Amino acid sequence: MPSQILVLALNPALDRTLWVPGFTPGKTNRVQRSRLDPGGKGINVARVLRALGASVQVMGFLGEENGDPIRTHLDQIGVPHRFLRVPGETRVNLKILTPETGTVTEVNDAGFVVPPEALERLTALVVEALSETGVLVLSGSLPRGVPADYYGQLIAKAREAGVRTVLDADSEPLALAVAAGPTVVKPNRDEATRLLGRPLTTRQEVLQAARDLRAQGPQTVVISCGAEGAVLVSPEGAWWAVPPAIQPRSTVGAGDAMVAALALALAEGWPPEEALRTATAAGAATASLEGTQPCSAREVASLRPLVGIQHLNLESVTGRTEG
Repeated sequence: MPSQILVLALNPALDRTLWVPGFTPGKTNRVQRSRLDPGGKGINVARVLRALGASVQVMGFLGEENGDPIRTHLDQIGVPHRFLRVPGETRVNLKILTPETGTVTEVNDAGFVVPPEALERLTALVVEALSETGVLVLSGSLPRGVPADYYGQLIAKAREAGVRTVLDADSEPLALAVAAGPTVVKPNRDEATRLLGRPLTTRQEVLQAARDLRAQGPQTVVISCGAEGAVLVSPEGAWWAVPPAIQPRSTVGAGDAMVAALALALAEGWPPEEALRTATAAGAATASLEGTQPCSAREVASLRPLVGIQHLNLESVTGRTEG
């Protein structure tokens, strides 16, 4: 089976991170410093995959007016890409970091509208590329003009082609794509809470949520909970990972790093426990960096041994045992 990983970047962005001491909404705030990074979840995933040495390609859309910095960056780091240009601007997202607390306030732009003919063309390109693809990653928000079930449509096409899929989405696109049966789905706790419509406070509640999501179609479910860790439920069992202690600088992109590691694990056939360990290390490594920089393979390798892994007893959770 091909090891090529195809990442969709349907709604990429330019992420401007602002360091604003004492940031107060409704008041005049002064920027201490700033940086601009190519972003959007699909771009972030591809950057981490490249850093980890994976064979990766990106497909998606870019606005005609300001998409060149993203193309240039991918060229510089050696990631092949095929973008369709659409009218309008690639969105510019603001990440306002308050140094005293480490909190990040995000203001995400809506971006361009995808014309129907551009969506048809991209779908044809993706389907054509599936013959050389081992794993398809569907990550991030859908731009205007793209139907909410689009990820679900592509998951069905990938399954027909024998291609495994990794899904990271939110709200209606997540719900519709989960029903299509992706190989791996990775919501964070807030996304899983919205999808299931119930609070996920304790570890037991998160584990049960992962099992309930898996019953809807995915083969493997990973729910990330920030500094508290992440749970993975698969046909082989369930594990909880606790990340190593780090000095967080920006949590933006940490979940994308986890998705990248899970996609690489799927492409290379790693066991679930090692997939979760590496994904957790990648998320922690990214959270320790400023802006939306991708973690490096060296940083992930240094944190992997520090990730705590606990095998969970599914019999202790209500509901039927999976596997």
